[in-house]
Amino acid sequence: MGKALAIRILQTLEESGFEAYFVGGCVRDWLLGRPVHDIDICTNAHPGDVIRLFPDHVPTGLKHGTVSVKIDGHFFEVTTYRTEGKYEDYRRPSDVQFVDDLRLDLERRDFTMNAMAMDLRDQLQDPFAGRDDLARKLVRAVGDPEERFREDALRLLRSVRFSAQLGFAIEAHTQNAMKQTAPLLAHIAVERVREELNKMLASAAPEKGCQLLCETKLLDYSPLLAQLFVQSTNHAWRLVHLTTLSQKWAMLMYAAGLSVSSAREVCTQLRMSKKETEACVTLVELLLRIQPRWDEPKAIEWGPLLLEAGWEVCTDLAALLQGCWWNRQDEALAHTLRKAHEAMPIKTVKELAVSGLDLQAALQKKPGEWIWRTLATLLSQVALQGLPNTPEDLLEAAKKEVARNEY
Repeated sequence: MGKALAIRILQTLEESGFEAYFVGGCVRDWLLGRPVHDIDICTNAHPGDVIRLFPDHVPTGLKHGTVSVKIDGHFFEVTTYRTEGKYEDYRRPSDVQFVDDLRLDLERRDFTMNAMAMDLRDQLQDPFAGRDDLARKLVRAVGDPEERFREDALRLLRSVRFSAQLGFAIEAHTQNAMKQTAPLLAHIAVERVREELNKMLASAAPEKGCQLLCETKLLDYSPLLAQLFVQSTNHAWRLVHLTTLSQKWAMLMYAAGLSVSSAREVCTQLRMSKKETEACVTLVELLLRIQPRWDEPKAIEWGPLLLEAGWEVCTDLAALLQGCWWNRQDEALAHTLRKAHEAMPIKTVKELAVSGLDLQAALQKKPGEWIWRTLATLLSQVALQGLPNTPEDLLEAAKKEVARNEY
């Protein structure tokens, strides 16, 4: 559907006397038979021409020649052929110049597999042999690789990410240039670094990406991040068996031998959200408590963990443990977790037949931390030890708990 809609844009441009091509990642993925998520179009029509031909549009990046054209509710970026001026911040050009030559537009792109264009008749424009590199499964920079990386240092991580996503090797000159220009990655916004690392970890071959990070020393500008990948690389193959990013980051952190505080520091350095940080750190803390040995399953007492961390965290933890034990999977692990959860008559403090106010009234004590401590004990006794969930039994147990601990 997406390509059929986009073809209408190419047809309109051609009928108006302009050139128009699909370009970049969509061409690459069509040739590889991979799903295509974004379709980009390039043309020798200037932004004003595109705006005139397509009244339903959004001028998303006129300075850089980009207009988002809307067709049947779908947006497609249409960008004028361009060359770029000097890169002053290792990320973006100071200015762009519109040109009429497609080759000039393609030669400014990062890798040969992304420097191909295809017209609406599926005729390929491939001046840098990108199709050959796809066949050879190579990530190769367009032109001088050092120049490409100095223009935009994020390309260093993009090369690693593409290698992991596609299972490609990185061409020798390109990889050598990565090593030479690795320090430039320090100039890139942390959020962009995190985004590329997340895509790499979620790829089909994350271990390949992790190995490349170590070989090229791309993360040496951050000793803690470098340590994380160097010390966990032997277990990076397990990442593909995990489902969420928090599981994958926690696995790396545990494999690298990081403490809870160091794990939190990694999350802080990568500017993860509070939710993402707590998810990672909680899993690392639980792994450090359990201390699973690689590929040596052991029984897990799920009840206390379920009460402390909850069902969702324990489900994540179970998936992580399966990753730790992948060569000798404990097939009963998920079953024992579910069975432990179902066996608990109550799961939360809110389900107790008494409240904190009830405890205050019955024990005639002032508010304080003794309340939540006592409620937590009552929850454990009801959920795991068979104490009946009745006001009478709970208040009696509460009195004994308070007396025993001299609250």
